[in-house]
This record gives sequence, C-alpha cells and structure tokens, in this order.
Amino acid sequence: MVTKITKETVGSIKNEGLKQDALRYVNMYGEFIKAVEESGVKVHDSEDRAQNAALLEKLEKAGAEVRNNGKSVVLNAISPSCEDCRTGFGSSTYILTLACNRDCFFCTNKNQMDYEGGQHRVNDVISGFKNDLKRYKEMKSAALTGGEPLLYPDKCAEFIKKVKKTSKNVQTRIYTNGDLATPEILMQLKDAGLDEIRFGLKPDESGTVDGKILDIMREAVKYIPRVMVEMPVFPGTLEKMKELMLTLDEMGIFGVNILEFLYPWVHPEEYSKHGHEVAHRPYEILFNYTYAGGLPVSGSETECLELLLFCAEKKVKMGVHYCSLENKLTSQIYHHNFNLRLTGTEVFSEKDFFIKTAKGYGQDIEWIKEKLDEAGCDHYIFNNSSKFIEFSPELVPLLKERDMELALTYQAVDFDEEGNKVLREVQIDMINPKTFRPEDI
Repeated sequence: MVTKITKETVGSIKNEGLKQDALRYVNMYGEFIKAVEESGVKVHDSEDRAQNAALLEKLEKAGAEVRNNGKSVVLNAISPSCEDCRTGFGSSTYILTLACNRDCFFCTNKNQMDYEGGQHRVNDVISGFKNDLKRYKEMKSAALTGGEPLLYPDKCAEFIKKVKKTSKNVQTRIYTNGDLATPEILMQLKDAGLDEIRFGLKPDESGTVDGKILDIMREAVKYIPRVMVEMPVFPGTLEKMKELMLTLDEMGIFGVNILEFLYPWVHPEEYSKHGHEVAHRPYEILFNYTYAGGLPVSGSETECLELLLFCAEKKVKMGVHYCSLENKLTSQIYHHNFNLRLTGTEVFSEKDFFIKTAKGYGQDIEWIKEKLDEAGCDHYIFNNSSKFIEFSPELVPLLKERDMELALTYQAVDFDEEGNKVLREVQIDMINPKTFRPEDI
C-alpha cells in the first residue's frame, strides 16, 4: 500500500524526517495550484477517489480491461495505434499545420509552441518521419494531426504514401474534425493506404453533436478500414453522451476514445461561465510534461467511467477506450527513463515508468542498515549526518517486522538549465513495510 502525500495527508506523518522531506513537494504542488487559479479558473476543493475506484471495479466485473494502473480502460477493442502509444517507441504524431477551420474555446493546440506562427505554416512532415526512421529500429505507427490536416488533403495523401512505401505494416492515421472530409478526399486517402481516420467530435455544452459530421462519418466507414472517434466528455452531459454512443455503435465505426475534458490554460472566462473547475489534483506527479493538452476538469473522469460502464451494460459492439490525461503522459516518462543505467538503490517501475527508491529517516536508519547488512545487501546510501538511508524498494519486505514510516521516491530523467540530463526526484509518497507489496513499486 502506498499513501499519497498531499497537503491533506502530510500533517498526519509522525516521522519528522519524512515529513520535512515530503513538504518540499507538497509546497511545490501548492505553488502550481496557485498558478492555475491565478490564470483565471478555480481548482476543485476536494476529490473523490473512492467513487472512481468503485467504477473501475464495476467495469472489470462487466468485462472491461483496466490498464496502466487505472489510467486506461478498454471495452471490446482498441486501436493498434493506441497500443503503440503507451511507451511511444516507434509511434510518432506529426503536426501538418496548426491552421484550423474552427476556433473551439477548449482547443488544446493553443498550448503549442509558436501557436501563432504555426497557424501560417505547413510543416515538412515527411522529413520528420524520415528522421524518426533513423531513431527507431522499427516504426509502428505514424499519424497526421493539426490544426486541421485536411486543409491540405494532397499533402496528407502524399505523407501516407511515403510512410506505406517504407513498410506496409506501419499503421497510419489522420486526426480531423471532419468538416472537410468529402467522399472524394476519403477515396484519395483510402487509395494512399490510410488505415485509420479519427474524428474529433466536439459536442456542445449540452452534449449535442452536429448531425452533418455524423453523416460524414457514415460515409467514411465505406472507405477507411478503421473509423474512430475521439471526444471529450463535458461534465453534466452524460445522458446525451449515452445517446450518442448508441448512435455511433449503430453506424458501424471501429471504436471511440473517450477523453477527459481539459482546461488548456486559455479562455478561463468560458470555463468559469459554465461552472467548470480544474480537478483537485490535476497531475498525479508534478513534472515538466511536454504534452500540450492542459489540465483535467473536475468531474469529467467520473462521467467518462460512467459512460464506459453504460456501454458495457448495453453490450455495444464497437471498441470503447477511456484514455485519461495521465495515460497520455505515460509515454514521456517511459522515454525519459527506460534506458537509464540504474544503481543498486533504484528500480524502474513497470507500473508508471518512474525510477523509484525507498528512504528511511531518523531513529529508524541504524536499524534498517543493520537489517540490510544481515541480508548481505550492500547497495544503499547511508547518510548519518543527514539522518536518512536510501535503498531499493525491493528490499522493503526485509523490514516488515517493524511498523514505521518510509518514503517511496519518484524520479525521472530531466534537463538542467544547461540542457544536461539529470536524474531528478519529483515526488515522495509514504509506505509502511507491514502493508507494502512488491506490486506497489
């Protein structure tokens, strides 16, 4: 068992060394939350993890597969491109342009670097793909996104042809809002070898989707092997979303990725007007994430899970995948940490891809050192002056006879101000040897 150390739980820690070590991260998270609120939106004042945990349990009983430590849930089927996305190796998405024929207030592209310039630029995505071919031993998935890539259908088709020329096994996909996807363009993409088209459905605040887009999607089913939908779930739209899911299932599409509704750090007045608040703890672990999506809105995850449970109970035929913000962040941590040469005190977590260690403090450290020495474990860091001992979490079961508070640290490869790689500790949680399990790592 791992106890998350937050502003709500840090006061209950009895070990003063652990408390002081953890307070650094509690205070940093507090500063982050302050910055979110100063941007113009409220942060929800509490979170109900128990409700979502109960929904995940119901989903498993209903036949859904809970993945990635609860960050992803799959019913029936999942796109192979989504399978490739978890680690991100051999999977790349290229922005053709940031220009778009729409201007949605919740558009996360406005977080992209040089957003203004990108709206007037068409990127050389073929060169980007060729560079990635040199980086990876094998390319599994390649995607075009925007903005709206179908503003340039010829370039989309050219990209697909080039990718398929390198290997027919590379899964190709295009993200689109669907407005420009005429039968002629769909046929052009089919002939180029497109495997999957993902329609980014944008329901309004009531949960209603433009019927014209649904007609275009019905047309796409005739041409493209996998027609997918990606859509955020606005809090308060669950009943409308249920109706939509049944409609999509009847259309014969391959699957739906349901997403958390995100706050992209822009248009805070729109979020406040509709009563939306950022989730109480937007990130499980605070880190310098590069994904430009924004922060999850409170209540969206719960409605995503409830929608998925509805689909399970109605026995829909299409695939349904809940892809949380945390699920999208996973591949970055994997990229940072997967090939790090570890010391004897460190473990690479297959659970969330962070590097982890265990720490004991104060009056416990001499006893811990004695137990590790007795077991012949010589890989630990003993700092008597700083009153801590750091060792592999895999050794925690050696200490199970003693009831004490230990730290579980989370670390990731990051970059310092000069651009050099450094291993940075980013979070501390609490464990007790009596309740700790190896799978908690």
